[in-house]
Amino acid sequence: MAEKDDRINNETEETGNGSRRADRRRSWYKNPFLLVGLAAFLIVIAAAGVLAVKLRGSTGSDAQAAVTTGTGTTSDNIVDSPFSSTSQQIAAMSVEEKVGQMMMVGFSGKSVDDSLRKLITADHVGNVVIDAGNVDSDQQVAALAASLQQLAVSANQPARMMIAAAQEGGKTRLFQNIGPNYSEPFIGNMRGGAGAIASQQTASEAARQLKRIGINTDLTPDADVTIGWQSIIDTRSYGNDPQVVAELTGAAVKGYNNATTISCTKYFPGLGSAETSPEKKLPTIHSDRATIDSQDLPPFREAIKDGAPMIMVADVAYPALDPSRTPASLSRPIMTDLLRGQLGFQGVIITDDLGMAAISQKPGDAAVAAIAAGADIVMFADTPDKQQQAYDAIVAAVRSGKLSEDQINKSVERILDMKKKYRLERPEASAGINTGTSTGAGGQ
Repeated sequence: MAEKDDRINNETEETGNGSRRADRRRSWYKNPFLLVGLAAFLIVIAAAGVLAVKLRGSTGSDAQAAVTTGTGTTSDNIVDSPFSSTSQQIAAMSVEEKVGQMMMVGFSGKSVDDSLRKLITADHVGNVVIDAGNVDSDQQVAALAASLQQLAVSANQPARMMIAAAQEGGKTRLFQNIGPNYSEPFIGNMRGGAGAIASQQTASEAARQLKRIGINTDLTPDADVTIGWQSIIDTRSYGNDPQVVAELTGAAVKGYNNATTISCTKYFPGLGSAETSPEKKLPTIHSDRATIDSQDLPPFREAIKDGAPMIMVADVAYPALDPSRTPASLSRPIMTDLLRGQLGFQGVIITDDLGMAAISQKPGDAAVAAIAAGADIVMFADTPDKQQQAYDAIVAAVRSGKLSEDQINKSVERILDMKKKYRLERPEASAGINTGTSTGAGGQ
């Protein structure tokens, strides 16, 4: 009984305590000290918000006023905030910085050499392509990629570097231990929807494996519809049925997008009927417009519909599309009128290597012609001399008015928007790094 009485007393005391706590909870708002403290806290938060808005608004105008335009200079006020708009970044960039984002270069050796270091730090080149000569092992490539990104940060570039490789599923691949695990013809022969599943899954897996070693861009899928063994594409293609190739190309684009990796659908408007490699001379494809529409373009239409971020234009002549027989990579009727206008592509247009034998113009002339025709990024995969000539010619063309700076700004906007979408924003840490190559805000 005593134990029972104790329990009753304890329960009564707990009930009383609970009642008093409830009363205190219901009457907290009557405490004047709490109300004053809460009001002060809200005022501080509101003031901080107003200050942030004012600072953000002034950043754009201050940045624009601080742009430097001398050759090789870096602007002082590239916006560091990851929430800054692309237009604010572009307003703060010099012509040299903008042109650097519009170039993709290759290089020799398995580490960063002096020529490449200059292109990145002095000329602001923001995109690199890795080839077989740059590869020794996964670990070496990962270290190389890290070095490239560190250079971009130290140069105060507006975004991370796009580090690209052509890792296809068949014979065109740099890494044998990285996917895609099935060749394009093998996937193309799958039936009953299995091909689309395999194409998407292998693309996603390859993307994840490439990202682990620092490669954030895969120059694939190949959207060419092959004519068979005589085609230079041959076994790099999903096959000779335009609808099958379209379905599998679109699936691959989805796979790369799912893994947040930039893909590059190629080779517009199609190399499947070419019997000569652009590395040797300019291929000319004599298909009429109806054949091009039904045979070559369906895979590109599907890739665009499925969210292709970037399309590579081939060094190939199509008289039915451009009677002047200008290579597609230099052709306004093909890049601007067809790809942008008729197909509605709003992403980044990149050329194939303009240093190949198919392009007869000097590097500088070819680079300027490609951009005037509608390219956002020009690729020069070898020789520092060609790369430097191209860079210098583009800068000079902008300064002389031969190339519109408004057009350049639109290209850079597409490039930076793509980099942001695929998580290649400039790291905030860049604000505190200085190697002596930049006079940017983070370089002091």
